[in-house]
Amino acid sequence: MAISDADRKAALEVLRNAQFVYGLSRYPKKQVLDDPRDVKALRERLEAMRTAAKGLSPAQREKLDVPWADLEAIDSGTEAVWKAAKRATPKIIAELTPLVRDEPEAAFLIAPTKGGRKAEVEPQEKVKERPKEKAPAENGLTGKEIAGLEMVVQRRVAADDAYFAWLRGNHSLPPPEWRRRRTEAERARRAEELYVEKLFKSRSVKRPSA
Repeated sequence: MAISDADRKAALEVLRNAQFVYGLSRYPKKQVLDDPRDVKALRERLEAMRTAAKGLSPAQREKLDVPWADLEAIDSGTEAVWKAAKRATPKIIAELTPLVRDEPEAAFLIAPTKGGRKAEVEPQEKVKERPKEKAPAENGLTGKEIAGLEMVVQRRVAADDAYFAWLRGNHSLPPPEWRRRRTEAERARRAEELYVEKLFKSRSVKRPSA
């Protein structure tokens, strides 16, 4: 079903931020919530999702089976932030992705592995082998792109961990070393954001002409 340009734009912005939230929420809860910077990042992205979602028309929002209340509750505390990340975000991705399927950015979107909705075309019953790589290759990231994304995320996590180790009790580090770790953490986070933006731009360039 066709949607308005305003709804499509809002949906893409929600999904853009949801990708980050979903990726971070796949780490262990304690690891994420014990890291103030990760909690802050989750909250900011969820707030961005909430703001973008308000751009959806009331009629479109009502059609979606999404726990919007979870997004509205993120200001109540860390547990609410985690709940919105773990419960609401996968549903939001599953519900909004079909609405922007024809957009070039949709090729980049990571689908929740345990989503219950049938957003993708199911294989026919007579097919013996499961289409393992074929379907994701057409509508998702390539193996090289996934490897690159995992690498920048891992580097960011490692840099953040080294930086926050000092804040968590290793106060013996001299100030120059602390500043160096902070700079590396900021650089790693920026590299992750730039890589994501690069993927979005590359998909836009590859958009087929009508």
